[in-house]
This record gives sequence, structure tokens and C-alpha cells, in this order.
Amino acid sequence: MRRLLAPLAATVLALLAQGVRAETILTPQGPAEVHARGGQFDLAELLQLTGAEVQFAPAAGSYGAVLGERDVQFTPGGTLAVVGGRLTALPAPVRLVDGRPLGTAATADALLAALGWTLRQGPRGWELAALGGGERVTVSVVRDAGGTLLVVGGTAQEPHVIVMPGQVGLLFATPVSLAEPVRPDGELVAGEMTGPLLTLRLKEGVGVASSYALADPPRYVVRLGGEARAAAEPIAPVRRAGTVIVLDPGHGGEDQGARGPAGELEKTITLAVARATAARLQAAGVTARLTRDGDDGVSLSSRTALANQLQADAFVSIHANAYRGKSVRGAETYYMSVDASDADAAAAAAAENVGAAPDTVQLILWDMAHVANLNASAQLARSIQERFNELQGIKDRGIRQAPFVVLTGATMPAALVEIGFLSNPADARRLTSAAGQDELAGVLAEAVLAFLRSREPAAEANR
Repeated sequence: MRRLLAPLAATVLALLAQGVRAETILTPQGPAEVHARGGQFDLAELLQLTGAEVQFAPAAGSYGAVLGERDVQFTPGGTLAVVGGRLTALPAPVRLVDGRPLGTAATADALLAALGWTLRQGPRGWELAALGGGERVTVSVVRDAGGTLLVVGGTAQEPHVIVMPGQVGLLFATPVSLAEPVRPDGELVAGEMTGPLLTLRLKEGVGVASSYALADPPRYVVRLGGEARAAAEPIAPVRRAGTVIVLDPGHGGEDQGARGPAGELEKTITLAVARATAARLQAAGVTARLTRDGDDGVSLSSRTALANQLQADAFVSIHANAYRGKSVRGAETYYMSVDASDADAAAAAAAENVGAAPDTVQLILWDMAHVANLNASAQLARSIQERFNELQGIKDRGIRQAPFVVLTGATMPAALVEIGFLSNPADARRLTSAAGQDELAGVLAEAVLAFLRSREPAAEANR
């Protein structure tokens, strides 16, 4: 029997070993070997060849690679990656074999592209090469009857605008480079490109009035004017340090949101509450970032993209409600779901999604990727709603689920809170007064802190 089994065992071992080898990759520094199996590459080793720092997060079961200001995250067993803060479908699934994340050449190339590199098969074999700088943009100053414009030409991208005292930053989703140095001109003092961030430095006292994209030819415009605002905490695409919470003041710019009985605007109220909440979180030792710190129009997808780029611990979108009848009042909190939990939740999502209906593909991607955060999002929503219930005069309208576009793609616990009804006189008084806004901010900050405290044992266990 042993003589019969020995050849069979040898055959099995030979079959198992078949396809496992070291693949030679030609890099700018010379040839390097990468583990390969069955035509798939060790993705972590490939990413490290670019000089990226690659880490595995046991709690999430995911890998993250950081190279300068660029980063990409992916999870074995899935076909999704987070690139530039946005969910992206990969050409093929990532497999975990013997503790190694394996992927096809196409999958490897998609992940490498996020860091500015590419994997291609040349006449000498597999080659790892740096990609070009992407779009090349120019910055010019234009003056018209309405004031001074900073025009960024050569791109069709709509960057995330970061307003800080004395400067404005444009954070692009894909790499760009300056076609020529930025020349000082009047209100524009200097400009510099750091990774995907274009920073334009302004004269003292100069602020940003608005920003918008134009086509034919494609360009992005920043209109200057007014005193620079002091941000509660500057938003910058830097590597995270400690706990980070991203607060999203709903609406902004031309999107005014709901309107109160005396013309009060939701976009103004949400910004005031977000600023006050950020100040309270900062005082408690928690880093708080705002998706906008002025009356700026920010796309819904860019809001969660910023939270993803900052690797935030939680994302909270702040809104104020309105209804046909004046008797409806109180706060209500939502967390993301492809399907609404009831008709009212569906109506609320439809109202907030105006101008940006849910993208079916993104919802499917979210549904596949967000399962791990679903319970945490529900816990965050519950913490917020319970604190608002305790606030005197606020009726409990419960926790609901709905397909809010602003929550689609969030890779962290995320919730949207409607802090009251502008259509109700009692709620409107609280929402529009400085004292009421401060009270609402205190409740929201405590809810976020309570959520963070509840997760500390899990965080300690995963260290």
C-alpha cells in the first residue's frame, strides 16, 4: 500500500507546487522578483516596488498602500478598491492565498495606477514604470466687472475646494501637474502643486466668493472677493493622526436646501451647526474636518470622497428638514441602505438627492463594500438620535435607512441627521438662533464622542 501511495503523494505535491514561482519585474532601479502563482502576482510586493508603504489592517481585513499624497485600499475576496476616496471596481477579484494578496496583471495595474505607476508586458518581460503626470494645468488671473477670477485651465475635473485664511486649495481626484510656474498677479501671490493638491496663496484680506466649472474649453474658476474666513480647522489631504471626524454641512452655493418661515436657509444653518460641532470636538481632542467652510457648492460624491481620503473614523452629514404641514417637528437620523426603510425615508432621500440621483452602479458597489460598516453606522445613527431625543422639546422621529447619495461610497461609519424642521415654528426658532444652534452642536458633538467611546474596546483589541 505504501508503495502505491508514495507515487500518488509525490504527484499531488508536484501539482500543488506547479504555478508557484518568482516573477521577474523590470523596475527603474533594476530587476526585482515578485511572488507569483497561476498567472497572478503578489499585489503587496508589487506595490512596495514603487516605494509605497503597504500595511495590512487586521480589523478590516484590508490592505492599504500610501505613496506621497496618493493612496489605495483593497480587500482580498472582493473586486473593489478605494482610489482617491472613491469606490472603484477592479478588473478581477483579489485572492488571499497562503497569506498573500494575489491578483491578475490587470488588477495589479489598476491598483498601481492609483499610485501613479503601471505594469505592462514588454519585449523583455514584465515592466514596472511610472505614469505621466496626467493633465497639465495652467493658472491665470482674469478681471471682469464682478471682480477677480483665478482660472485653472486644461482640466475637466471639478476639484474639492479647500478655503483657508490666505489661501485656497484645489484637491483633484486624479493627478495633475503645472504646465508652467504660477506667476504672482495682483491678489494671487503664489501657487504650488503638492501631489493632487494645488495651493493658491492670496493677498492678506482676500477671500473666496465662489467657485465653479466651465466647459468649452474645460476650466475651473475661483472667484475672489471679501475678507478671508478663518476656518474652524483647515482641511488638508494629509495622513491622518489620531481620531478624525468629518462633518458635512448640507447643501451650499446655489443649492440652498430648505427655507424657513422668514427666509432662513438650510445651507446657512447647517454650516453654523457644523462649525460649532467641530469646535466642541476639537476641544475634546478629536480632529474635526468640514467638507465646506463657506457658502461653496460641493458635489455630493466629493463629500464622502474627502472623508475616505482622510481615512476618517466617522462621517456625519448635517441637514434641516421641511414639510408641508407645520405640525411635523423633531430630529431624525439615517444611515445608508440601497432600499428605504419606509415611504417617509424614501421621500427624505429624494429631497436631499435633488440634482444627483443615486447612481445604480455606485449603489451596487456600496452595497458590496459597506456590509462591514453597516452595524457601526447604525450604532452611530442611534447615538445621535438618542441624544437628540434627550434634548428638551425634540420629538423622537426614529432611526431610518435610505439611499442618500451623500452617504454612497463612505468607507467608514456614516450617518445623516435632520436636526429639525424649518417648517415648524418651534423647531425654526431653535434652528435659526445662535443659542439654539450651539445647543444642537453640543448634542451632536456629545453623540459623536459617545459613539467613539463605545468603540474604544474594539479598537484596543485590534491593535
